[in-house]
Amino acid sequence: MKYHQYASSRGFTLIEVMVVIVVVAIVTSLIMMNFGGIDQRKAMQAREIFMMNLKRIAREANDQSLVLALNVQPATDVNPFRYTVVEYHPAQTEVNMVENQPTWTEYSAFKIQSLPEDVSFQIQSTDYQYDKAQNSTLLDAKAPQLIWLGNGEVKPVRIQFYFAQQPIGPEIEIDHLGKMNEI
Repeated sequence: MKYHQYASSRGFTLIEVMVVIVVVAIVTSLIMMNFGGIDQRKAMQAREIFMMNLKRIAREANDQSLVLALNVQPATDVNPFRYTVVEYHPAQTEVNMVENQPTWTEYSAFKIQSLPEDVSFQIQSTDYQYDKAQNSTLLDAKAPQLIWLGNGEVKPVRIQFYFAQQPIGPEIEIDHLGKMNEI
């Protein structure tokens, strides 16, 4: 009878303690992976919203025969990475008659879009010959990199999204006819 009393009060075995430690480690790693996964999901969601916005901008430019461009605002200490749409006004319009310079003004139908923290993208112009281009101000180095010309054509680019400086998803390629492909 005394033997039975001692057996029930002796505590945990080494194997039981090790099993508990392993289970706690697995649960902790799953929780930590999920936190990182949430941020990556937010980055991928921002990328998908961006692609939908590009389609909307292209439709708007074509439907309204407007020259629209993507205006990128890199992240700062106080603001996240943002983008908006600007509209081109040639030098002969009333908007910029004083300076006699073409200008870009904020396109009111499109609100500023902010990306989640640590999410950004980079736009790289692709080489394309504009043999019949008559307006060099849309093509020079000062012009925005991504421009919809209002006639179905686009200044071709490649766009790569980043989360914490690591690429997220495949590059987005927009050709001169406005077709978007993931490469």
